[in-house]
Amino acid sequence: MKSLLSLFSILLIGASSLMAGEHTGEFLKKEKSVSGNWSIEKDGDSYVLKIDDSFKSKSGPDLKIFLSPLAFKETNGKNATKGSLLVSPLKKTKGEQVYALPKGIELSAYKSLLIHCEKYSILWGGNEL
Repeated sequence: MKSLLSLFSILLIGASSLMAGEHTGEFLKKEKSVSGNWSIEKDGDSYVLKIDDSFKSKSGPDLKIFLSPLAFKETNGKNATKGSLLVSPLKKTKGEQVYALPKGIELSAYKSLLIHCEKYSILWGGNEL
């Protein structure tokens, strides 16, 4: 009975995180070096993308953050912006940073977070939401 209650507690905690709309992950390399952790968190009536101080990325021109409706494994330099939401140009290639997401955003419409060089259509990396 105790293990059943523990399992129920774990499931309940996981479900409440999903209900709160929180997402966390680690940046994975696609075509260029990128690493570090990120989270999308509720901030009042909107969401923010937080990139932690472990973040590092190779420098490049025109690096931007996108939310994509495609799964990360399906994304590449040519389709990274297709149906995607531009969050912001990347502020810096190292360290902690925070980005406000548009008010009213439906996170369920997006499957991955991407860092992409739009000018040259090179997908640095990202991960599933």
